[in-house]
Amino acid sequence: MSRFARLARAAILAAAAAFALLVVLSYRKPGARTEGAKDPVAETLLAEANGARDRMRFRDFQYDETRESEGRYRVTASEAVRFDDQGNRLFRLKDVLFESRESRDGRTVSIRAPRAELAEGSKAFRIFDGVEVAGEEMRVTGASFRYDPARRLLASDGPVDATRGGLVASANAGSVDTRDGVLVLDGDARLRGRGDEGRPVELRAPRVLVGRNGRLEASGGAVLKTDRFLLRGGTFIREATPEGSHLRATTEARLFVPPERGQPPAALAVAGDVLDLALDAQGRPAAFEASAAGAARLDLAPAETSGARRAEAPRFSGRFENGRLAELNVPEDLRAAESARAGGPPGSGLRTFAAGFARLTFGTGLALETGTFERNVVAADGTRASIKAPHATLRGRDDTAVFSGEPGAPADYRDERGTIRAKTLAWSRRDERVDAAGDVKATYAGGGDRRVGLLGSESTAPFFTESDTLRLSGRTSKVLLTGSVRAWQNENVLRCGTLELDDREKTLRAEQHVRAFFRRETTPAKAKAGKAAAPAGSETVNAASDVLTHREADRFVRLEGHATITSGPWTMNADVTDIRLSETRAIEYAEARGAVVVEDRAEHRRGEGTKAVWRPATEAVTLEGSPATALDGRGNKSSGAALTFRQGRSQVDVETGGKVPTETVLRPEGS
Repeated sequence: MSRFARLARAAILAAAAAFALLVVLSYRKPGARTEGAKDPVAETLLAEANGARDRMRFRDFQYDETRESEGRYRVTASEAVRFDDQGNRLFRLKDVLFESRESRDGRTVSIRAPRAELAEGSKAFRIFDGVEVAGEEMRVTGASFRYDPARRLLASDGPVDATRGGLVASANAGSVDTRDGVLVLDGDARLRGRGDEGRPVELRAPRVLVGRNGRLEASGGAVLKTDRFLLRGGTFIREATPEGSHLRATTEARLFVPPERGQPPAALAVAGDVLDLALDAQGRPAAFEASAAGAARLDLAPAETSGARRAEAPRFSGRFENGRLAELNVPEDLRAAESARAGGPPGSGLRTFAAGFARLTFGTGLALETGTFERNVVAADGTRASIKAPHATLRGRDDTAVFSGEPGAPADYRDERGTIRAKTLAWSRRDERVDAAGDVKATYAGGGDRRVGLLGSESTAPFFTESDTLRLSGRTSKVLLTGSVRAWQNENVLRCGTLELDDREKTLRAEQHVRAFFRRETTPAKAKAGKAAAPAGSETVNAASDVLTHREADRFVRLEGHATITSGPWTMNADVTDIRLSETRAIEYAEARGAVVVEDRAEHRRGEGTKAVWRPATEAVTLEGSPATALDGRGNKSSGAALTFRQGRSQVDVETGGKVPTETVLRPEGS
C-alpha cells in the first residue's frame, strides 16, 4: 500500500469516528434542555424565564388530566419553556389551546391565545396577548384571563367582548364558569343585536350573567329594550320556554309597551316590585303579571273613547293578543282613575273606580270593550255623580255601566239631583242617563229653580219616589218612572203606572190608574153655645184619573179620563177636571167637565150635569147642565141651569138661565 493510500484510509476513519462522536454527543431525549432559541418566539419565551439557568424547551407541548368526578382538562401548545420560579415549576406556552369538559357527557369550553403561563401540577393558569373563549354557545375575547381551578372560573384582567347567537356583548370585565357554562359581564355591561326570537334587543346593566339555554340575569339596575317593549328593574332574569321566553324584573320594575305600527297611538305602562313578562315565539308580549307590597300600577294612554287611565292594586295579570293588551285581571283591591274629557256635563271630572275584583277586555288602541267588577264597587264622575254596588259591568263601546245589587245591598246612585237605589242601575255617560230597575227608591233634592214640585208642593222640599223602573236623563232634565209608581212631597202623594217629571219645563205627567192626594185648607167651624170655635186647618183631598198633568208655572193640575175628586163626604166625577192651586199650594178651586156627577154621602144627595166648580174655601159646589139635576135620599128632585150644593147643608140652591127650565119635585114626609 502506498503512502497516499494509507493517508486516505486514515482520513476516512477519522471522519467516521468524528461523525459517530457528534451523533453521540448531539443525541438528547425528548424534553431535554435546549442549547439556544431557534426562532424569535422561542427567544421571547426564554427571556420571560427571567434568566433562569435550569430551563427546558418543548415542542408540541400537551398536558392532560382526567378525573372521573371532574371531567377532562387539557392544555396544548406549539412550544413551551419550563423553568423554576421561587420553588415553583412554571411553563410559558406559545399558541395555546385550553379545553375543559366538566363531565364525560358535558359540553366543552375551549380557549385560544398566543401566550399562557401554567403552573405544573395545578390547573391554574394565566392566558394573555389576545384571548378567545368558545363554547356553551358563546364566544368571548379579551386581552388576558386567569383560571381558578377551585372555582372552575376563567376571569379576565380587563375589558371583554362576547357573542352569543345574534347578540354582541361588552363589559369592563368578564368571567366564564366552565362548570356551569355561565358568562359574567361586570361593569357597564351591554348586550345588543337580535335575540332568540329574531327581534332587535338591547340589555344594559352593571352586571349581566349569560347562562345555558338562553338564560340571562342582570343586576344593579337593568334596562331591556326591544322593538316591542321596554323593561326596567333592579334585577332581571330571562329564561327560554317552549312557547318563547319568560322575563322577570324585580325592585322598582317598569314595563312600557308602545303601540304597534298601524294601530292607534296608545301605550301601556306597568310598574311593581316584581314584574313577570311572557313572550311568544315572535318576541311579542304574550302575558304579564305585576305585584307589589303596597300597590302595583298600570297606566294606559288615552283612547278614542276614554282619557288617560291609571289603575293600582296589589297584583295585576294581563294577556296580550298579537302584541296588544287584550285582557286584564285584578284579583283584589282595585283603585282606578280616568282623566276628564272636554265637553262633559257640569261637575264631571276625574272618573274613579274601586272594586274588590276586576276583569277587563280591550280592543284596538287599548279601548275598553268590557269590564266586570265584583265586591264593593264604587264609581264616581268628578263631583257630579257616584255609584256604589256589589257588582258592576262596563261596556266601553257605548260608554255605559251596569251596577247590580244583592238582597239588603242595592245599587246606589247619587248626584247633585238626588239619590237612586235599585236592584240594577245602568249609567250611560255618553247619553247622560241613568236607568234603574227593581224595587227602585229615589230621593230628589229640593232647592233652586231646577226641581219641579209635586202637585204644588214647594220645590225646596225633598221629593221621594218608589217604582219598578226609573230613567233619569241629565241632558233633557227629565225623570221617567214606571210600574207601581208612588211619589210624595210634603203632604202631597201620587200613585200611578207611569210618571214623567220635567225639571226644565216644570211639568209633571202621570198615567195609568192615577191616584193623587192634595191638601186643602179648611175654614174654622162656627162656635156652638158654650164652646170655642175650631181653628182653621187642612185636610187631604183624593183625586183619581187615567191621566194627570201638572204645570208648576200656572199652578194648574188636569185630571183626564174617569176624573174623580173626593173631599170628606163629597165626591165629584167627570171626564176632565182642572184644579187650580193657590199660592200656598192648596186647592183654590176644581172645575169638572163632561158627564159630571156630584155626590154628598153625608146628605145622601146626588147631582148630575155637564160642568161643576168646587171651591173649598166656601165649601160649595156649583153644578151646571141643560139642565143640571139633583136628587136626595128622600126622593126630592131639583133641576135647573145651575145648582149649588153646600157642604153640611141639606139645602140646594137652584138658578135659572137661558132656555133651561127650573123644576123642583118634593116628596111628602113618610111617602
